[in-house]
Amino acid sequence: MNTTHRLLRSRKLATAVALATAAGATAGCGTSGSPEPDRGTATGTGAESSPAQPGQTPGEQATVAYTGPYDEDFRADMASYAGQQVSLTGQITDLVPSRSALVLTDPENPDLDPLLVSARFAFPDAEEGTAVDVTGTVQENFQAPVDQDDMDEEAGFYDRHVGQPYLDQAGLGTE
Repeated sequence: MNTTHRLLRSRKLATAVALATAAGATAGCGTSGSPEPDRGTATGTGAESSPAQPGQTPGEQATVAYTGPYDEDFRADMASYAGQQVSLTGQITDLVPSRSALVLTDPENPDLDPLLVSARFAFPDAEEGTAVDVTGTVQENFQAPVDQDDMDEEAGFYDRHVGQPYLDQAGLGTE
């Protein structure tokens, strides 16, 4: 009986290990590459799809609090949109070399402070001078994501935006 008991116990243990290994392997399946960047809307009149926010179910879309141009009126009211998703149209005037951030301006008002736009995913098709539609979350106080001394290519790009409002987790579309 002792041998039979050990044999049954060994089989149960082996079965449990096999099931745990199979469950772990299937949980790790999926794509390992970065998802395609959001393209926004071509017309600049609607909101793009976004992942569910806390308190949302996956089928719901985040509510876009503002849709319109990045202009003096929006800049004046920007603090009221903090933490909310907005969709802005403007022109790219600067692009970080890694394409993970860009600067949005109002082409009709060169004196308006530029807006830093931080990407949810890289902006591979972004070009300076291009009119774009970006959708992201307004944040109030930009802090550089890394130590500027460690980044030769991007040194100084973020410095002029520290402490300024910015658009975070943005997706990009072209007009």
